Amino acid sequence: MRRIVFTLVYLVCGMLFGEGAPERTRLYKKADPECLGGLKGRIGSPLLPIQEILAISADDVEQVYEGEISGVQRTDFQFRGLPVGKYDLLLIYASQFNEGLLLSREVSTLIPADLKKIEDSIHKSEPFFTGKIIHRVEGETGRGNGARAICTYIRDNGQQTGSERADSRRTFKLVLLKDVGPGWQITRARDLYPVWVHSKAAPPSHKFSPQLRQIRVADQIKDLGVLRLSD
Repeated sequence: MRRIVFTLVYLVCGMLFGEGAPERTRLYKKADPECLGGLKGRIGSPLLPIQEILAISADDVEQVYEGEISGVQRTDFQFRGLPVGKYDLLLIYASQFNEGLLLSREVSTLIPADLKKIEDSIHKSEPFFTGKIIHRVEGETGRGNGARAICTYIRDNGQQTGSERADSRRTFKLVLLKDVGPGWQITRARDLYPVWVHSKAAPPSHKFSPQLRQIRVADQIKDLGVLRLSD
């Protein structure tokens, strides 16, 4: 019976979160047909096939839009139907990801004590995920102030006692925190790209790319041209 239940859970999760599963798009906002704004461009370097590209509203992290990928080498992208505003892009490949997320509107003033408490808070969060990697964190020091972090959360089922799966659950998260006095408390954690991956797959490498930050969208498709993120 336990195996049957697990198999059903496996199938459901696979449909919802499997690599390339269309159901994952439920995480993202639908393009607004009444909005004429958008983005398009091509990645000149790295010359790798894009797995996913997301546009994240600078004003509301829940407003995440999925781009269209095209071209023989899957290096071209386009977003349609974006509301007017500024967007940061997250570009995902098989073994790396590039992001231009605005984590703090001001120069980060976090001190080592803040960073240690933020690290502790993130590592204690969501016990389902057995590993967390904090790639970047910025914010303002002082009680009542906030910070944001871009992280990878991983659950390696292959190392779990009694596990019947040999793969791992992985997601990128944008984590929002607030200094509540004794420590930093997570106020929101936004999933960006949950997938199942092989348990022996190395976590993707991370690179901050300022070219992907704060791109303004108005009432037409903005052509970003060729972006060289490896230069």
